[in-house]
Amino acid sequence: MNAPTTTTVDFNGIALDVDWRPDNALAVKDLPVRPGIYAEIHWPKRGVRIGETGVSIQGKIRHDVRWFQGMHLGTEKPEQLRRTIPIAVTAKEHGAQAFAFYVVSVDPRLADKALRQECERHLFQWLSDHPEYVSWNHQRSWR
Repeated sequence: MNAPTTTTVDFNGIALDVDWRPDNALAVKDLPVRPGIYAEIHWPKRGVRIGETGVSIQGKIRHDVRWFQGMHLGTEKPEQLRRTIPIAVTAKEHGAQAFAFYVVSVDPRLADKALRQECERHLFQWLSDHPEYVSWNHQRSWR
């Protein structure tokens, strides 16, 4: 698998780490417990989901791992199990172990929700233009 030629993307002076390779993924226990931007990647499909959190990247990923497992085991709520977006289908097929996790940025300025969400939208666009990956970002509105 070829790594992208770009390892960082700049957004208003915030370096966003996109040096995503299977061998530099982080274990959930090693993810930071502060606000930031993260990526979840399923390498065989090259599917990437970008996310943001104002509390703890580790906590958010732990939540997602539970969801991936619930989808795989069929224990999620029926409305979740009916979902057909790529990340849901992949979770049903493979569970959490199929995903790799990356920290994109924990720049202290990302404690600001509006800025974090602007960064996320910027990455959505970057990802949709990047030939190495398939964007699994379906979010269209932010609260």
